[in-house]
Formats: sequence, C-alpha cells, structure tokens
Amino acid sequence: MRVFFQLRIIFIALCLVVSSVGMASTAAPDALQMLRSMTQSFSALSYEGVFVHSEAMNMNSMRIRHDVTGEIEYESLVDLDGDKVEVLRIDEKIICVYPNAHVANLRTPRVPPFKRFKNVESNRLIKGYEMIVGTDVSRIAGRNVVTVKLVPKDQYRYGHQFWLDKENHFLLKHDMMKMDGQLLERIQFTSVNFTPDLKHDDFVPKKGSYSEPVLEVQPRRIKNLWRFDWLPEGFSLVWPEARALNHGTSMLLLSDGMTTVSVFVEPIMKPKALSILSMGATMAGERSIKVKDQLYLLTMVGEVPDVTIEKLMNVFMPRADHD
Repeated sequence: MRVFFQLRIIFIALCLVVSSVGMASTAAPDALQMLRSMTQSFSALSYEGVFVHSEAMNMNSMRIRHDVTGEIEYESLVDLDGDKVEVLRIDEKIICVYPNAHVANLRTPRVPPFKRFKNVESNRLIKGYEMIVGTDVSRIAGRNVVTVKLVPKDQYRYGHQFWLDKENHFLLKHDMMKMDGQLLERIQFTSVNFTPDLKHDDFVPKKGSYSEPVLEVQPRRIKNLWRFDWLPEGFSLVWPEARALNHGTSMLLLSDGMTTVSVFVEPIMKPKALSILSMGATMAGERSIKVKDQLYLLTMVGEVPDVTIEKLMNVFMPRADHD
C-alpha cells in the first residue's frame, strides 16, 4: 500500500485514540470538561517525563520536555530506543534531529502520540461514546489520577480509557481497546515532573548532530467530488473541501471527535481488488473504483476496526456533479 507507507510524513506535515466494573457514570458534561482540560494541559503546562508507547508487538520509550516562555511554546521528543532521533518544536516550527545524515536517510521521526488528543470534539463524542468518570483514585508515575472511559456505542470504533492527573488533568496513561476489552495500544508515563528546570539549550540541536526542518505542507483546497452513502454515528467530514496532494491525489478526513479516518483518491491505470491491512490498532484498506472511463485507487487509513474501513470503502462514491 504505497500511500499507507507515506502516512507518517503526511500526518506530520498536515498537523492535522469494556467493562465498567468499579466505575460510576456521571453526567457527560463532567467527562467532557475533564477531556477539554486534558487537551489544554499539553500546551499550558511545563513538564518533563518519560513514557512508554506500546502497540501490537512494538514497544519504545520516549522522553518529552515541554515549556512555555513568554508566548513561545517549546517541545522536545526523544526516542530513547535505537538511534535516539529527536523532534523539536518551537511553536509551529518543527526540526528533526538525527545523530548523523546517514540515520536521517533511513529513519522517519515519530509523530508525537499526544497530538491526536489536542483536538477532541465534544459534540461528536456524545454521539459515538458513553462517557464514564471513575469514582476511585489510583496512582500513575507517583501521581494521583482520575479516570475517564469512552465506551463505544457501536462496533465501528474502539474504546478508550484516560488516566488524568488529579491536580492538573494531564494525561498520564491512555489505553485503546477493542469492544471485547482486548488492549490495542497503551501510552503510559513512568516518570513526570511538572516543575522542571528547563533551559533554552534543551530545545536546540546538540553539537555534532544533523538536523532538518520539517516544511509544513499547505495542500491546495479543491472541490470535493466524492461522498459517503453512510457514516457511523458521530463521524463526519472535517473539511468541507478536499485537499490536493502530490501526483493528482486528493484527500478527505473523517472524524468522530476522537479518532480520524484519512481518505485518499488518485487516478490509476489497472483495477485493484479490495484489500485490508492491519498495523496494530491502525487499519488500512485499498480498492479501485471506476467513474465513467476513469479508474481511481481509493485508500483509507484510520485507528478503527476493520469492519469500519471495509464498510466505508463500500459506501464511498462520486457526487452527482463528478466530471
């Protein structure tokens, strides 16, 4: 799936995650307010910590540093395993730092896993999930935490559980689960400090390293020539228009307020049968569709069950005014 294997770079550029034993349901606005507070904490707080990100058979540890000086936001994310590739962010400017140029040619930097939680959309969440706030206080990384669980109302999305710092609602642990409770992905801090002694040098490339700026792609807005005959409850298009990418590819984006499904359409010469690829919690599907005499390759990628990708691909069709 050639589009799929380019997605990490595209996502960086566009900037655009069970049972209820021992949990008591509270009003949805309480849970929503806690999640909104969580999204704000990523940008408003100063912190330094180490967390583990595990998915399928893969696990790696990362160190994150974040500070706000004046009105400027600084962030450093270092992959502590392997080649220790670092992603630096100064407001919207992103720099990838490698040990040397050879590593830069071989490695794609990791996208900060918290980025997807910064745009939680409450109205859509209410349609797709039951929200449960826990009554018990537990501890993560030495901090007292409270929990918020999102239980999917249908089979078309995964469940989520958030462990939030009791004092500031910073996200200390996140689990993504199938409907049967099977764990798909986990992010968990092992240590965190909210009064770090951070300096300017913590957010500049180290001497002797090799750095490259990540140039922000500003895809051109184009007319959306496609539509869905059906969408799961709460899912809708994020953009009213499509986005033009390279090689004649257009992109649409679906969201239910927590997770997204990226849709790519590009002209091709040969037909392709439906295929679905599993990458841990991420599902990717491809198939060709024909509009008049033109064949198109349809690719969809998202952290949703395979049944969602398969059904969405079968209800994707051209608008009546498609040329």
